[in-house]
Order: sequence, then C-alpha cells, then structure tokens
Amino acid sequence: MDNADFEFGDGREIDPAEHRQMAVEQRKMLISTWHARNKLYHDLFGKYSYVVPANYAAPSEVVTERDYDPSEKGDTGDPGDPELSDQHLAVLAYGPDPFRPYWTYVTAGLCSPWVQQAPDEVSGFGCELIIKAPVDATWPAQVLRSLAFYIFNHVGTMSPGTRIALNGPIVPASDSHLRNLFVWYADEAPDAWYQLPSGGFGLFNVIGITDDELKYADSVEEYGTWCIQEVLKRVGINQLSDPSRKSVTTRDDCEELMSKVKRLSDGFRTGGLAGMMDAQ
Repeated sequence: MDNADFEFGDGREIDPAEHRQMAVEQRKMLISTWHARNKLYHDLFGKYSYVVPANYAAPSEVVTERDYDPSEKGDTGDPGDPELSDQHLAVLAYGPDPFRPYWTYVTAGLCSPWVQQAPDEVSGFGCELIIKAPVDATWPAQVLRSLAFYIFNHVGTMSPGTRIALNGPIVPASDSHLRNLFVWYADEAPDAWYQLPSGGFGLFNVIGITDDELKYADSVEEYGTWCIQEVLKRVGINQLSDPSRKSVTTRDDCEELMSKVKRLSDGFRTGGLAGMMDAQ
C-alpha cells in the first residue's frame, strides 16, 4: 500500500507527513499512559518481584514506518509473544507481604491505547486483570494471557460479574478442581475505575472456582457472581485462587451458608439494601 492510499474515514486522503505526525502523537499518549499505569501499580501493589516478559519497559519514543503504515502492522489481537520486543501485554508478579500473604499477578497492556488517536472515555480495552495465588507459579500468567487473547479477539473487554468456563483445570494437566473463573472487584483496587491520560479502565480480580461453585452461581437470579464471592469470603478463601483447594460444597455447613447468601441477594433484588437487611 502506498502512502497516497491512506484515507480518513470520510474518504479524504491523508498526507504522509500528517499520518506520521498522528503516529507520533499516538505514541506520546501510549508512553504517558504506560508511565501513569506503572505509577498507579506501584502505589497499589508496591515494587514488583519480577515481570514477564523481562524486557518490560515504556514503549520506545522512536516511530517507524511500521507504526503509521497499516500494511506493516501485525495482528493487534495478539497479546504478545514474550520473545518479541514489541509487547502488547506484560504480567507483573508481586510477592507476599504482611498485608498480602499471597502472590499477586497483574496484567499491563489491556488498557493501553494501542490504536487510539486521542484520549477517550475508555482506554484501550478498558480493563486490567489480577489473579492471586498462594505460591509463585507459572499458571497465573498463562491464565491471564489466555484471557487477554479472549478479550482481544472475542469479547472486547471484561467486567465484574462475568463467569467463564475454562473447559479444563486452571493448572493445565493437573487434577485441580478449579475449572472456572469469575471476575469481581479487587480488594487491592478499591476505586475499581482509574483514569489514565488515554481514558479510564477497570482493575478487576479473576477468581478460580469449581464446577459445583459455578453451578451455584448460575442458579442464582441476577446476583450469582456476588453470591459465590460472598460465600468464598465467608469461608476464608476470599479472592485467592488455590488450585489445590476442594469445593466449598464439601463443607458440612455449605447448604446453610449458600442458602443464607442467596436469601440476602433475593432481599436486595426485591427491596434494595433495606430488603437485604431484612433477610439477615
């Protein structure tokens, strides 16, 4: 494709110099967004222990023909090959501390303005995702990259309330009972929605659940995801994805607990907070 073939949406041809300048401005926004998100992560999680890929850094200020010639661009739906320098997605790993006695893995790239020409209400795909695990492992980054691919190529974003069947254990080739995920508000990100130079994004937690737990969530009208996260909270699992744990349905008090939580959701659905209080 020749530069003379570039056109705006209204059919007007783009001058090659103008097209390059647009790419320069877009790259500036990409870089400023990277730095803003990096600072936010430091404020929320502290210093990361390591990152995959190891070459995690702000995008280069150098703009090449690949950045403004559509014929040179690759598949923007690829979350990034860890061996490539031009990354679409990184996963930052944060080790345990006195306030977070578990490993925390956070994506960086889903909300990047890869194709935006100007700030918008939503930055990139509008979210970044978190997984918490009891010990350091490779599977959290693998799950997050799979979800990123799913977002890039199919759903466009992910928000609290979403439930996803993995069609296999959360740790590949294992006997883990966690075979599903749900998305919810992260305890470490109390504001949930954050602003970057390119727009806003949500920082959400992804939590592994068993088939029985998913079945319970699916059985609850409207508020199934809230119910299962509330059940996990009440038994001390909270937002941790522990591949070795058993289903909460194996507990002796499971039926009573799940029924109580469901009554709370039913009360809220019919009477709001007052209805929930009445259902206590």
